[in-house]
Amino acid sequence: MKKLFLTISVCIISALQTISAQQPDQLFPYPQPPEDMTNLYERCNYLVYKFWDQCDIKSAFSKKAKLNAAFGDWLGFMPYASADTVYMAIDNFHKSIKKSGEHSLAIAKMAENWLYSDTARYRSDELYGKFVDAAVANKKIPAADRQYFEKQKLIIDNSSVGKLVPDIELTLADGTKTSFAADTSAYTVLFIYEPDCLDCTFSRVRLAADMVLNQLNDAGIVRIISLYAGEPDAGFSAAATAFPEKWINVASPETSKYFDMRVKPAIYYLDKDHRVIAKEVSVDKLLNAFRSLIQ
Repeated sequence: MKKLFLTISVCIISALQTISAQQPDQLFPYPQPPEDMTNLYERCNYLVYKFWDQCDIKSAFSKKAKLNAAFGDWLGFMPYASADTVYMAIDNFHKSIKKSGEHSLAIAKMAENWLYSDTARYRSDELYGKFVDAAVANKKIPAADRQYFEKQKLIIDNSSVGKLVPDIELTLADGTKTSFAADTSAYTVLFIYEPDCLDCTFSRVRLAADMVLNQLNDAGIVRIISLYAGEPDAGFSAAATAFPEKWINVASPETSKYFDMRVKPAIYYLDKDHRVIAKEVSVDKLLNAFRSLIQ
């Protein structure tokens, strides 16, 4: 195991050296950690915190493509640095651009592309949340754009790993009102789907047929909530008939307002307090985890 970790560390350090080496088309010279700083953690902290020291940030926005590339390089160091260093570096960066609504908006959009979009290279709600918070708070950004990020902030604040899901009103197929608070199981699988979602149908069939998951559900250890992202209308009633009766089949038109549904179906794994343990869980990983749970 020690050898494997060393191999991974060496690969990461090699990648960092490649990225931090000065290239002819770089927007500005990247910082170079002191030669005696050989620890990966310390080197990444140094690079993240001092990354923009030699950048003329005002003129950098006239070269958007190069700025975007540099921004991506900066984000690439962050997974290997301390959270405190990352947060301080992001805060300092925002201070350097916050007087310009145009520049602040451009950075927020770059962050979305790198961290939150469907093609994001470094997918991270935690990191993107820092840029969303800054965009929402910056009154120099046009109101319509701030509203766009406010919607994302609401989703990130309510459905990211470590967050408590909102106790919104849910409607059962028979019209009865309920909420997440009514679920008192040790763990909950929240299966969120939309009408006419073929991938949702395939995933539902696999989950419904799994003997281990059914066993855990029958024992009350893992409760399964299927949440229809829409009005509790005839469409929901028809959809609910395809789900196992032992599942809690509910609907809410507020679903997309609070939950991240970029991946469909959106599968969340919750603890007894309905805090998100994991999200965007694949059916394979979920079922393998449950099999190991009963072994």
